Amino acid sequence: MIYKVMLIDDDVPMLKLLQQMIDWEQLQLKIVAATYSSVKAVHLFQQTVPDIVITDIGLPQKNGIELAEQFRQIKPDVRVIFLTCHEDFNYARQALKLQADDYLIKDQLTDEQLQQSLHKSLRLLKKQSSSVSVQPSSYNQQLLKQGLLQSVLDRTNVDEILKYAAGIGVRWSCPWYMLSLVHVQYASYDEHYSQQSLSLICYAVYNIAEELARKYEGITPFLQQHHLVIVYNYHDNLADNNVLHINSYLQKLKERVAQYMKLQLVSVTVSDKLQLKQMGTCYHSLLRHKYEFYVGESMLIADRRQALESTWLKLPAGELDNYKGELKQALAIHDIDGIQRIIGNMKEHFQARMIEPASFMHELQVCLRELTIAASVRLDEAIFNYMEQARTLVDVLALAERPLTAMAMSNDKEGKQGRGTLASSYEPKLQQIQHYIEQNLADSITSIDIARYLYLNPSYFSRYFKRMTGSNFTDYVHQYKMNIASQMLKTSGHTLEQIALTLGYSDRTYFSKVFKKYMGVTPSDYKNECS
Repeated sequence: MIYKVMLIDDDVPMLKLLQQMIDWEQLQLKIVAATYSSVKAVHLFQQTVPDIVITDIGLPQKNGIELAEQFRQIKPDVRVIFLTCHEDFNYARQALKLQADDYLIKDQLTDEQLQQSLHKSLRLLKKQSSSVSVQPSSYNQQLLKQGLLQSVLDRTNVDEILKYAAGIGVRWSCPWYMLSLVHVQYASYDEHYSQQSLSLICYAVYNIAEELARKYEGITPFLQQHHLVIVYNYHDNLADNNVLHINSYLQKLKERVAQYMKLQLVSVTVSDKLQLKQMGTCYHSLLRHKYEFYVGESMLIADRRQALESTWLKLPAGELDNYKGELKQALAIHDIDGIQRIIGNMKEHFQARMIEPASFMHELQVCLRELTIAASVRLDEAIFNYMEQARTLVDVLALAERPLTAMAMSNDKEGKQGRGTLASSYEPKLQQIQHYIEQNLADSITSIDIARYLYLNPSYFSRYFKRMTGSNFTDYVHQYKMNIASQMLKTSGHTLEQIALTLGYSDRTYFSKVFKKYMGVTPSDYKNECS
């Protein structure tokens, strides 16, 4: 039997490379469609109905995950292999359960890897064809859950909602509900991921929440656009601490997402007794008003009526003018500490004032745009989009601080180079790069990580770094860490395993191999020579 394959990538040379990389017929495969357009991909899928789809994740218009979801509506058993050019996708890889057979990084792709992935897809296809299971796929289950959430938010008849929920295996048999909204903290997101990957990363967070919920009775997570909705159905029993139960779940969720994906989450929870018919109104109020804005990453609302009645102060005209003047002066003299101090003062001032969040964020964005225009710098619009979506004052100010700090790092000559993007109108000092490495010694740092930290285009940064140091960034980081390792071997009593872990190498053998490459001897020999 010949299985049909479809290829999707907006990089046309990559499409051609995939077609030529292996002998498709030898694997009993036939390429029936190949396109660079996600819009055309849907039409081609309907025409050809392929068995396997290989698609880039970072497509314009519709990304790879959105396409995969649409394809499964047409053909639930289609196999999917994702391609990505993002090194940082590895952070989310452990958390993603998108019914994909594999995730391949394009820059590292070999014909052997591609064949292995296709063999896996073929095995699963053959297993599917011999299976008579009538259980709904996890993807179909996700669609059904989306329907359930929508009926709750639309305040559909309670009996109909409960009947629908029972039909898809969600047991809401208790009379009371708690509701939580969970959002990504965008300052942490911007450090590790691109805006293009937001839907994908939110899906990964949802999968962690779904897996964790199996250990917490009564808790059902939903994915709604770029945030999670957590519903807790419970009995009001004095023997049970229901607030502790949902707080424990949210804390575990935050810990796992931080561990696997290097992301911080923000949550707001209504622990007041809610009836099912009140959930929609409560949800829309939480989403719109951002009650957690001045509280921080975790907020508990015990009395929803009191929260609904709370009012924000209006932002007085010119409230940010003094801060804007101070920031402009700090930028002029490249005073990074000064910028951080001013941002800290803003945090204290506005936390005490409780200004309406939307008006504050609007004025802060205007302030940031004026400062960048004055410095002849154009920021990536993603920063302003993140600020719009951010749920806390801390997150908004952190998003503003990073580009301002990056601008202050420029020297006088670079500041006179003329208008451009932040990625090209200044060059970072080596000390700042070394500072980032030192602050993240225990991590595996890539050029993409440091480029994002410095608000530089990754390609530009790689060229700049090579020109400045004569070596590529990966070699530089290894050499930098091995110099630290040699000092630790001389002066500390740590074992090789401890030193390796401290410097971001989880495998001792690999650490020893890297050490020998850059220092000329093995760590053990080096330690013996020093002693």
